[in-house]
Amino acid sequence: MPQSLSLWYRQFGAPDAVLSLEERSLAERHPGHIRVRMSAAPINPSDLIPITGAYRHRVQPPMIAGYEGVGTVVEAPPHGPYRVGQRVLPLRGAGTWQSHVDCDPAFAIPVPEDIDDDLALRAYINPLAAFLMLRSFSPAGRTVLLTAASSTCAGLLAQWCLAAGARSVIGIHRSPQPLKALQASGMTLVQADDRETITAFAKTSDLVFDAVGGGLATRILASLRPDATVVSYGLLSGELPVFASGGPMPQRFHIRDHLAGVTPGLWQDWFAAIWPLLRAAHLPPVARFPVADWRQALAHFHRPGRRSKPVLVFDP
Repeated sequence: MPQSLSLWYRQFGAPDAVLSLEERSLAERHPGHIRVRMSAAPINPSDLIPITGAYRHRVQPPMIAGYEGVGTVVEAPPHGPYRVGQRVLPLRGAGTWQSHVDCDPAFAIPVPEDIDDDLALRAYINPLAAFLMLRSFSPAGRTVLLTAASSTCAGLLAQWCLAAGARSVIGIHRSPQPLKALQASGMTLVQADDRETITAFAKTSDLVFDAVGGGLATRILASLRPDATVVSYGLLSGELPVFASGGPMPQRFHIRDHLAGVTPGLWQDWFAAIWPLLRAAHLPPVARFPVADWRQALAHFHRPGRRSKPVLVFDP
């Protein structure tokens, strides 16, 4: 019987302590679902945070980790929308850090032929978040301030804000080196420890996308005009900001809030709109690790100043 490799967590904790690579026989495919042989899956903060127990109110182990990735259909219902050999993103189902994923075809996304695996495997979490945020908060004609500028999501926000007519985009980052690719895209960069410059930029900003919270967000909130818009879509610092009296209140964005009740038709339409945006976007290169080397992949993810996205590879 065919075997499947999966990265499980059976309790909450640090990912390198609680994840385990397990091999087991493949179960029968659920009727109506497609079976996808995974090629590769990225490691994102959104993959690791649930493992720690931060979302224990809605996530309970045992679970297979991972939320996105790309693979090839190896089994499919007859007369269904997908054929064996077709590349897809198997989304909204079981964890993607496994060699085989069964997925409802209504929420699988076909990968265009001109999109390579390195781009396709990360076409969900960050692109969809950036896409939905900009649908809700238009950057046209506005000065945009971003935190965590070296992150994938902030990089996409910057590029798509400028393409949508933002007056300018300022990105706050912690990297000790200039981020040449982001500068080339038109973003103005400032280091997170340059408090004076951050305060000056915040005073002129109309729209803020914050993924950090904590002291950095507190400093920005204290400097913004009352009519500025602040979108809080992450808390990388692990700390809530202190809200300034009379200042703008952050508006929370979480991609999960937009997925509840979404129809298959709308789901497919979103990705039809995202593929053209991704074709023109700059994303960092990937660093590939065989799934057996998942600990090295996690170490790479946590490496200060890294310039590549760690990816787990399942190809034989």
